[in-house]
Amino acid sequence: MSNTFPLVTRQSNEHIAFLTQPIEELGLNRGVIETNQFVAHVYLLAENLPAGGYAINLCENRYLFMVGFCAAILRGDVNLLPPNKNIATQKQLSEDYQGCYIIHDGCDIDETIAAINVVGVSLTPGDEVDFAIPRIADDQLACISFTSGSTGQSKPNFKYWHTLHRSSAINYAFMVPDCPPTLYQLATMPAQHMWGLETSVLLALFSNICMSDAKPLFPQDIFDALDALPEPRMLASTPVHLRALCASGNAPQPLHSVLCATSPLTVELATEIEQAFAAPLREVYGCSEVGSMAVRRTAVETSWLKFSGLHFGQQGNTTTVTAGHLPQATVLQDVIEFQAPERFVLAGRASDLVKIAGKRGSLFHINQTLLRYKGLEDGIVFYPHAATQVTRLVGIVALKEGIKKADLLDFLKQHLDSAFIPRPLYIVDALPREANGKLLRKNIDALHTSLKKPRF
Repeated sequence: MSNTFPLVTRQSNEHIAFLTQPIEELGLNRGVIETNQFVAHVYLLAENLPAGGYAINLCENRYLFMVGFCAAILRGDVNLLPPNKNIATQKQLSEDYQGCYIIHDGCDIDETIAAINVVGVSLTPGDEVDFAIPRIADDQLACISFTSGSTGQSKPNFKYWHTLHRSSAINYAFMVPDCPPTLYQLATMPAQHMWGLETSVLLALFSNICMSDAKPLFPQDIFDALDALPEPRMLASTPVHLRALCASGNAPQPLHSVLCATSPLTVELATEIEQAFAAPLREVYGCSEVGSMAVRRTAVETSWLKFSGLHFGQQGNTTTVTAGHLPQATVLQDVIEFQAPERFVLAGRASDLVKIAGKRGSLFHINQTLLRYKGLEDGIVFYPHAATQVTRLVGIVALKEGIKKADLLDFLKQHLDSAFIPRPLYIVDALPREANGKLLRKNIDALHTSLKKPRF
């Protein structure tokens, strides 16, 4: 018989979520949701889920996502966390996983798939009902997350219940080592993404984090959502969102801490954020297959502190991660160099190495240099897939108002070998980032192709 672990490890009157806006259809007011209310909502939704074994959870509202996520687990179903909400993706999942249904809160869905709109379900329990916190078998498959597809085809990753609760305990110890009794957290990335799931959902279920239901996109929305939360407050975000916050010119209120992941963060941006919010910024290193693995204060540290319970085996430039709570060993795409038993630095990816005009360089370091330019809104340097011979790197950038292309080129000439300065360098209004802040290679290639076409 397998061991079990509670669905949520909180006391009944502890704050598990904070609604920044009322959900009038469900009779939920703005403000605190306590654990006993949440558990009741989970039971009530579980009773109304369609028949099937796989739940495609598309809820935009973070609290409703968490209710749906736990309701499916309570029912014994598997959550499918797609890399996007496209109809084509929904259809593909329904073909790959027989017995699918959709949990949503009003988004566009494939009408051929069974679905439930959480907003249309009564989540008001009777006064006499007392819902006990259920226990879930450790070996139950809780969800399947999917890689973002930033470097190719999206791949499934199986997450068992014991994987989620054990990894969350490790994450909490390293991400928020100085956590107060209750910390109110705002996250800017979707809960369907592994970074969003780990921080805004699992930390709320298993630790002293109270999650906000908001998912703001623009800088002013983020500031407003933070201001709506009680203190102490934490922001979990991505470099692209943090860069926009710094560029907005707003004077934010102090925070307890900031967490950041999904793409490399520069020292300069980390320092700006720490100064702006008067709080430590912890950058987290991880991948969809494993989850979070290491942390550093980027403003003052170059090396990463490896999480306990994870074991890194190395052979040449190849690093393999294993852990008791992970279903299988994972080969990392990054080149890792250990400086001490628990400390390492990232030396880019093997696939990032380029050779141009007889000189070797790393796309990782080239892009880090680009991102340090203060006149940059966003940008990327890459090697075009279509190249049949050694040509040049390509750059696509969005610049701040008043900044000229020549200004950026002058900066790159000062910090890069001439062989690695992108030619051509295209200027665009914005890069095609996903909601989680990532740039998919297929989208960059499509944009590059469109920019190469002659304009009349």
